[in-house]
Amino acid sequence: MVVNDTVKIVHVLSACLFLGNVVVSGTWAALAERTRNYEVIVFSNRLVLITDLLFTLSGAILLVATGSTMAQNYGGASAQSWIAWSYGLFALSGLIWLLVLVPIQLRQRMLLKRDLAVTAEYLRLSRIWQIAGAIATVVPLPIIYLMINKAN
Repeated sequence: MVVNDTVKIVHVLSACLFLGNVVVSGTWAALAERTRNYEVIVFSNRLVLITDLLFTLSGAILLVATGSTMAQNYGGASAQSWIAWSYGLFALSGLIWLLVLVPIQLRQRMLLKRDLAVTAEYLRLSRIWQIAGAIATVVPLPIIYLMINKAN
């Protein structure tokens, strides 16, 4: 197997890891919060944080590494508009994750530990997290089209 093929395989697997976890995490959190059961929500919050670190972050890092490596075959990131758009969309999703989603998750975790109950503030943050998470999940989806079609 050629190195390029290995990089492509790792790239596709990384995309599955990244997108799969963001979809599953949002669904898992929403379903847990619908129960209004404190223990279920604490469990969900804890594991969403853990899986975000293990799967979303590792998938994102591998996507950037393999994407950058493969972009060199096309003259680099700025040589093709589809690569530039892909980087931009991925960066936007990452910014939402880093600046909105993770801080909310950490705040929710603190609230759950402090209050030992599911509070109105927790639920308000959850609504924001779900909306921002949906946006952060949808934003990178066009990248799949761009990668497959190498559109200019």
